[in-house]
Amino acid sequence: MTEIYQNIRSAIFVVLGAGYTIVISILVILLVPVLGRGRLVDVLARFWARLVLFTCGIKVTVEGVDNIDPETSYVFISNHQSTMDIPVCIASIPSSIRMLAKKELFRVPFFGWAIWAGGVIRIDRQNREKAIESLDRAAERLKKENISPLVYAEGTRSPDGKIHPFKKGGFVMAINSGRQIVPVTIKGSNKIMPKNSFTINSGHVHIYIGKPVDTSEYDFASRNALVKKIQDVIEKQFYAEEAPI
Repeated sequence: MTEIYQNIRSAIFVVLGAGYTIVISILVILLVPVLGRGRLVDVLARFWARLVLFTCGIKVTVEGVDNIDPETSYVFISNHQSTMDIPVCIASIPSSIRMLAKKELFRVPFFGWAIWAGGVIRIDRQNREKAIESLDRAAERLKKENISPLVYAEGTRSPDGKIHPFKKGGFVMAINSGRQIVPVTIKGSNKIMPKNSFTINSGHVHIYIGKPVDTSEYDFASRNALVKKIQDVIEKQFYAEEAPI
């Protein structure tokens, strides 16, 4: 009975979440051409994220907000535990966040049109050369716009709740754009919605926003040192013992 209840509950959450996404997507599609991206996208995305978290009964504790300036452009680098990391980060980080999304998502009706209109950064993950070109264009865009890309550096959700090796693309983008990197650590979201599962559990997620790391002393040749430095910061926070919630 408990499993049946959980499946029904999760199905309701999925339907409601899809409904929220369609409505917000339509608003983005209609309003961006008239009012521009700017704060409009931030407000709508944050409203969507908080609505999803509230509906699913997910509480988020955020630490380290004082480490960043909301008006400054950064590259946020995070570990990736769950699909729920997306609303968790959008709702918690007080910056003009722009996600990196695989090109296939841009073909999804309403949602794909909305993320295109909202300025989400498109990445071709199946073609390495095109992926590099996408990141180069993103770096040039960062020099002109006050936006902050959010990169899930593992490239995919963790299958076992642990942190896996970080990919280098987001770090090269930060180096090429001259932006500081902010390490972000997410803990607990894998218990909310594990990879390859449609079950959504209520629960508590911790997100830690680290201190910005200057990338000016790094170049393409020394990118591995930067990757290690950021991954070490995130892993130290992720595996730290803490008091029970």
